[in-house]
Parts: sequence; structure tokens; C-alpha cells
Amino acid sequence: MFSLDAPLQPAVEGFVDPENGESQHTTHLNNVVMQIHRNTSIQDLITLLGPQLTHVQDKRRSRATLLLAEVLTRLPELKLAADTTHLLLVFFVERLADTPSLGPCLKALSALLSFHAAAVPAADILLLLESLFSLPSPIPTLGQAMRKQCFQLMNIVLELNVVDTHGARVLMEGFLAAMDGEKDPRNLLLCLQLASALLTAFPSNVDADLIRLFFHVTSCYFPITFKPPPNDPYGITSAQLVAALRSVFIAHDSMAKHVVPMVLDKLSRTTVTDMTVDMLDTLAFCCTRYPLNRLLTQFTPVATTVYRSILHGDNQAVIAAATATLRAIAKAVSPPSSLPGMQALAWSKFVVHVVQTALRDMQDQAMDSMVSLRAATVLTGVAAQSAAGLTYVLESSLPFLLSRVSAAAAALPTSSCCSTSSQLEAALACLVGLLDCIDVDVDHVTPPVLPHVQPIQAALVQSFHFASAHVANSSRPQRLCLQGLAKLVLRPPSPLLQDDSVHSLVDLWTTVVLTHAAADVRAEATAALKATANKSAVLAHHVRERSLPPLMHVVASPEDVLAVLAELSTEPSIFMALVLPLCQLGLGINPNQPLLQLHPQTKDIASAVANIVRLNQLNVACIDACVLPTTATTSVVQLLVDTVVHHVRQQLELNGHALLNHDDDAVTVTLVPPTAVILGVVMQHGSIQAQETLLQYVLSLFLTMDVSPLQPQATAVSLQLMPLLGAVLYSAGAALATIAPALPTLLPLLFELAQRPLLLPPPTAVATPLTASPSPHPATTCALKSIAALLNAMPDDALLHQYLSHVVTSTTSSSSDGGNLPPPVASVVVDAGYPLPRRLAALQVYLHATKAIVLRAHATTVPVVFTFLWSLLSSEELKLHVAHGFELVLDDWTDVLTAASHALISPVHRQRTFSLLFPLLTTKENMEKRVVTLLVVAHTPHAILLPHVLDIVPLVVDALNLKEPPYAALLGHPALVTFEVRFHAVKDRLRALGCLASLAKIKYELIHPHKERVIKGLLAALDDRKRTVRQAAVKVRNQWSIL
Repeated sequence: MFSLDAPLQPAVEGFVDPENGESQHTTHLNNVVMQIHRNTSIQDLITLLGPQLTHVQDKRRSRATLLLAEVLTRLPELKLAADTTHLLLVFFVERLADTPSLGPCLKALSALLSFHAAAVPAADILLLLESLFSLPSPIPTLGQAMRKQCFQLMNIVLELNVVDTHGARVLMEGFLAAMDGEKDPRNLLLCLQLASALLTAFPSNVDADLIRLFFHVTSCYFPITFKPPPNDPYGITSAQLVAALRSVFIAHDSMAKHVVPMVLDKLSRTTVTDMTVDMLDTLAFCCTRYPLNRLLTQFTPVATTVYRSILHGDNQAVIAAATATLRAIAKAVSPPSSLPGMQALAWSKFVVHVVQTALRDMQDQAMDSMVSLRAATVLTGVAAQSAAGLTYVLESSLPFLLSRVSAAAAALPTSSCCSTSSQLEAALACLVGLLDCIDVDVDHVTPPVLPHVQPIQAALVQSFHFASAHVANSSRPQRLCLQGLAKLVLRPPSPLLQDDSVHSLVDLWTTVVLTHAAADVRAEATAALKATANKSAVLAHHVRERSLPPLMHVVASPEDVLAVLAELSTEPSIFMALVLPLCQLGLGINPNQPLLQLHPQTKDIASAVANIVRLNQLNVACIDACVLPTTATTSVVQLLVDTVVHHVRQQLELNGHALLNHDDDAVTVTLVPPTAVILGVVMQHGSIQAQETLLQYVLSLFLTMDVSPLQPQATAVSLQLMPLLGAVLYSAGAALATIAPALPTLLPLLFELAQRPLLLPPPTAVATPLTASPSPHPATTCALKSIAALLNAMPDDALLHQYLSHVVTSTTSSSSDGGNLPPPVASVVVDAGYPLPRRLAALQVYLHATKAIVLRAHATTVPVVFTFLWSLLSSEELKLHVAHGFELVLDDWTDVLTAASHALISPVHRQRTFSLLFPLLTTKENMEKRVVTLLVVAHTPHAILLPHVLDIVPLVVDALNLKEPPYAALLGHPALVTFEVRFHAVKDRLRALGCLASLAKIKYELIHPHKERVIKGLLAALDDRKRTVRQAAVKVRNQWSIL
């Protein structure tokens, strides 16, 4: 047993005794270490160990030596005098000759050099090295663990950096002799790292013989094919060994003359893909790190080997590795260089050689042959690495490529075979690949492609026309031509083309978009126009001036021109120049024709305008331009709204004043929906000035015009305009202050429209508990949502309280205020003297108003409105409608009362609704109030429900037992499964599972729709940390599975 006061002698004897067990050895060792740490010197320990260190039994000598090693290792701050350190080191060095004590000696020497290096003289280290490399049993014959100790000791000596020239020679030669034949990956990784460190630490002490010896010892491992076994505890990977071996190869410049020929020789003799890829990667790694003067004699054979690997590679992995090697070496020999003379020679021996070889092969073969295609890969690989490479490749190969392009294009009219078009396609692909090598980031003083721009452009344009006219089986040659022309414009940082050349290209792309038969070619031209417009303001001006007029002129043909315009509109200047003329075109506005006549494609054009505005909704300047024009006298919004109102007046004159049952005319179907979309986007994303301008304009128009849907005598034709007003009012929250004076006039009109008798369903159409509610009139829906949006955004002042008092007052019986306001909706709801459709309409107004103030979390009004609605659940005529109305109050809308429409939304309005309504439920409440509670539960966040699950589940079971089909959906509410899976207490999880088991016994048709959901939800409970829960989950899941 470990003790702080245990005597030292018994502890020493107990550790040295080989008959004791491992636990006893550990206890005695801890006692010895503690005694040395507290008050005993190491000299006393050595004195006590004297007889054991010279004992005739090997195990006792070894354990005595191990005790000293453990003390030195575990006490790194042990204070040792210089003479003591010297004596200890000499003792352990001499004891190395004792084979049983070799392991402990190596451990002790590592501790001495690691923790007491300052007290160790260089002579002692040299003595250590000489003794280590002259062991009775050479290092390669030792076991793996001892070999690793030896290598670690050498690494410690190297890190001390105290050996002289002679010591460095001894260390390197001894290390190489020790490493020779090493096969264990655990030691090999350390050896390769040590070899690299030695070559790096003593570069001046390495002569040709040592370099040859290093190469001989390490190169036998190349290429490394090590694959670690599954679940390897040591974590040694093949990538680590490969990286370590490559570090050895580049650790000294003199390794180049041995490494590169060896790699080339093995490359020529191997057929294994993984080994070939590794050799190519190693070749690239080494050639990019050796000085150029070390590789001058090797560049030509390297170029030949790499080129051969690209040309005759067996699979894509080899070709990709060879191409990457080519690119890396080409970049390494490209100017500028610290050795310009050497760089020029290296350039000539590698780049010139490989480019000329590729050109000769392309000249001897057809352009669409495999040899030519891979030779073209070589050309693009060299050209992509530097400006010098692109310049040389263009100067060398461009005349040949242009001649092949021209010859193939000229032969198309007279040749009927596919080979001609294939050769044209191959030549164009090579040319476009070279253009893709233009550097997009570096703006050169003299761009490499500048002298060749005109002949390239002429060849591509000519080839496009020839291919369009004579190649019918493939559109790729045309697409390649368009891609090449686009690269001439887009890739150079500074323009290479003159304005007239850019104009000709824009005209060509526009013509292709308008007339070409192939959809993919038109898409390529569209992409070129879009990229050109977005590259710079100057190019956008060219596209605007050259492309928009012809596109606008033929906007009806072909059908996809509107999509092209939408793509181009993402550039602000094009948007400004496009939207208003496009609207005028669709609406038939012509200065030479006073009568308005809609374009045949007005529906598509109007939808395209709405789509363009929606695509640019994040650009405030573009959205503002729809309301606040900078150059035109009429804005887009005003033009659209005035046109719609004009056509409504015409429709009234033609059809008389029919109030209802009037079919929608072309104006409603064509212009009202896109116009409403544009109005909504402006109100949601425009600036405050734009929102205020639009709101004032639309509201003043609807309050004063003769065809306003707000007028009591409005006809069905006029009611078609209501979505326009709704689109503005839905998002009026941010700009509501500008129409504050008009609110006392506007709100009563909206209240009246929402309850207008002519728009209400007949009494026979009113919903019953067995029938669905009839769909409200679209104008009524717009009025209801507008009321909700305004009440949500109005300031909390006297005007808001006036309307809320009308909303919440439940005791007044009629409009006794004598004003122009309609009767309070609450009084209409509770007054049985009104027809049921009128009361239900008032209830809808009340529910929408409730939603508005619930979302804004009005402090005083929310509890009052909920109390009023709760009281309505006692009415036989209204309780079902009120119950369903809570779904309206809690559901999220997409077009109104959202954050995008500037609504006031409390982040905890659902939680507050639950906290206000759930306590109202008692065991004596009627079933309708329980139903309301369940509907509120269904729309409440899960986390809020978890503490109340024990109260909620009985309500669900009661509703199901009473066969109420609308409420069976509550069975699948995620809160129940969440509670059963994740709640902390085991008893709560078991109770939840018991609830699910009880639910499995009720009527099958009620629970069948939720069977799969419950079965999948219980999968998590099968992994519960408690066995009882897992067992219960299995039983419950089986019950549901056999239903």
C-alpha cells in the first residue's frame, strides 16, 4: 500500500524483486519516487541499489536499472549536479553493453538528455553515440520497442544541436546502419522523419557518399504501398509515410540526381494505377522544390515521361495526376525566377520540349483523334500556369489551330460525313480551352492574347455561321464558338476588344437569342449577354443600347424572350430601361395610336413585369423607380393602376350596373394579379418615400373615384379592383402615418364592405356542424385582411381604442352613437335579431381584428377579446364557428400580418394565447370549450405544452371517445411523442407510453391515419436509457403495428 512515510530500503527491494506482482511493483515504485521527491537524494538511492546493480541475476540488474530510469523519467525537475549527471550518463552508457539492461538504459539516457541536457558535455554525447552504434547486438536485430527507443534517443541528440562535425558524421552513419531494413510502420515513420531532419540539420557535412547512402537506405521504400489494418490503434496512415519519404527526398539538393532518375525508371516499369499516381505526385513534389540547376539534365526525360503518361494513360486517374504534374513543373520553370539563366534553360528543356512534341502529334493526327485531344490537354495545361506559358503556347500553336478551324468550317458545305463536324468541334474545344487560360485576376501590361484577338474573333464568328448553316446533328460547335467569344470579353481584367467589336458580338448574341432554333444555343447566348451586362457599367451600356431594342421589338416571338429579359433585368440600369417600355408594350400604349388596345400577349408580358420586379426586390433603387420615376412622367405603378381602372369603367359602360354574378373579364385575369404583386413588392421592399407615395396615391384614388369598390353601391365589376387596394394596405405598417387623417374615413368603409349584405351567402348556405363553410367573396376577404393589417399597425392612440371599443363591446345592442360608423361588430354577433349570415360576417370581422391585436400583444385588449370569444362558445348557433375561428387567429398568413409586410408581431403571442385560454378550462366546461382548448393546443409550440401534457391528454381521449372526427388529428400532435421520448423523468415517459397504449384501443377509423406516424415516433423510445421504458415502448409499438 502506498504511504508517504514508507522507508526507502523495503521499497527498493520490493521493486527490484522479480517475484512480486505488477501491482506491488507499482506501489513500491510510487514510494521510491515520493521519497526521492521529498527528502532523499538520488545518491542515497544509488547506494541502496549498489548490490542490485551488480547482481548476478539478469532480472534483478535490469529492474535495478529500470528503477533509476523511472525516477529520472518521473521527476523531470530533479536537481542533479554536473558531476552526478556525468557519472550517471557514463554508467548508463557502459551499462548498454549489458543486454538485459538495454531497455532501461535507453530510457534513462533519454530522460537525462531531455531534462538535464545543460549539464551534459559534448564529449559525453559523442561517447553515447559511439556506444549506441557499437552494441553487442546491433540495433536492427533488436525488438521493435527497443529499436524505437534507439531512434527516439538519436532524435533527442539531434534536437540538442551540440554535436560537432565528427559527431554529426557518427550520428548519420550510425542512424543509416540502424535504419537499414526497418519494416515496422511505427518505427519507419520515425526513421523517415529523422532522416529528413538529419539532412536538413547538417547540409554542409553531407558528402556524395553520405547522400548515396541516404538514398540507398530510403529509396527502397518507394513507392509506399502500406495499408493500415482495420481499427489500427497506432493511427499510422499511408499518407503520413508518403509525406515523410518525400521530405527525405527533398531534404538535400544533392538527392535530386538520385531521386528523379529512380522515379522515372519506376514509372516506365509499373502498370499499377495507385503506384503510378503516387510516382507522378512524387515527381511533381520533388521537381517543384529542387533548385533548377540540379534538374537541368533531368528536365527533358521528365517532360517526355509526363507527356507519355498523359498521352497513353490507362485511366482518368493517371491522366489527371500526369496533368497536375505537368502544370506544377511548368509553373516552377516559368518566369520570373531568382536564377534567370537557369530558368531559361529549364524552360527550353521542359516547356518548349513538351509543347513542340504535342504540336507534332496534333499535326500528324486528326483533330478528333485521342492523341490530338490529349495533346490539347498538354497545351492548355502549360498555358494555364503563367502568362509566359500562355504567350508561348499561343505563338506556337494558334496558327495551326486557326488553320484547322478554318479548314474544317470551310469543308462543312461540301462534306456530308460526321468527321468534318467532329474535327471542327475538337479544334474549337482546344481553342476555347486556351482562351479559358486567360488570367482573370492579373491585369498584364501586355496581355498574352492581345496580338491574337482579331484572328481568333474572326475565326470563331465564321465557324459559328458555318456550323449553324451546315451542322444539324449537334449544337456543340455553335456553343463552343459562343463560349470562346464570351471569354474574349469576360476573362481579361481590362478590355481587349474595341467598341465596334463588342457591338458586333452583342448583336450576334441578340440575334441568336431571337432566331436560333436550338434551345441550348439560345441559352448560351443568353448567358453571354447576362455575364457581359454584369461585368462592368460600360459593357452594360453596350448591352442596353444594342440588345434591348431588338428584344423589345420582337418580344412576342420566340416565347422565351421574356425569360431572357428577366435574366438581363438583374442589372440595375437595364431594369430602369426595361420595365416601363415593357408595360407600355403590354398595355398597347402607342404615341401614334390614341386608343388603348391590349397586346395579344398582355398576360405573359404583365406576368413577366411582375416577375422582373420580384427578382429585383432587394434593390431598393429599382423598386423605387416603379413609383418614383427619374425620367418618365408616368410611373409603372400609376400606368398599370390607371389602365386597370380605365378598363373597369369601360366594362361598366358595356355591361350596365349588374351588382353580382358577373363573370371576371380579361382585365381581372390579365392585369389585376400582376399589378397587385408589384404593389405588394413596392410596399414591402421600397423605401419609405416610395411606400408613402404609393399609399397616398392608391388610397386617394379608391376614396374618390366613381368605380371604387368601397362605395356601398359598388358593382361586381368594381369589386374586381379590391385586390389592388388590399395589396397596398396589407403592407402599410411602415408608412401608415402618412394616411392617418384618412383612417376615420377608410376603416368604416372596410367594415361595411366586410359585412355587405349582397356579398353574404344566403341563409341556406350557412355552415352547419355537418357541412363546410362557404367560401367568402374575394372582396370580402381583402376587406377583412385589410382591417387586420390596419388595426395591427395603428398607433396605440384614441382612434385605435375607438375601434377596439367597438370591437370588444359586447353589451351594446345597436349603433346608438349616432355617427357614421357601422354598428359595433360585437353587438351584431351577440344580437339574435340579426340574420345568421350577418352575425357570422360580423364574427369574421371580430376574429380578424382579434388576430391583429393578438399578434401585436396589446396589453389591455387581448384578455378582453379572448374572454368575449370564450363566452360565445355557449351559443348553440355560433359555437362551432367560434371554435373554428381560433384556427384563423393562430394560423400564419403569407400575404399579410408577416414580418415582410411590416406587421407588429410579438415573438411570444402563441405562448400568451395558451396561457390566457388554457386556465379557463375546468372539468365542468362543455365540450365546445374543450374543443377550443384542443385547437389552441394544436397551434401552440411544443415546448410550451410539455408541462401540461398530463392535463391535455385526457381532453384528447375524451374528444376521441365522443367520436368527434375533426379533433382526431390531435392524436398525432408532436408534443405527445416529444414528451414520451425526451422528458427527463422515467415515470413521465412511462405514462406517455401508457397514453399511447390507451389510444390504440379506441375506434380504428379515428386512429388509422396516425398509425405510421406513431410507429415511427416510437423508434426513439426503443433506444431509451432505461430498460423499463424500452420494454414499454416495444409493447406499445406492437399494439399499434397490429391495428
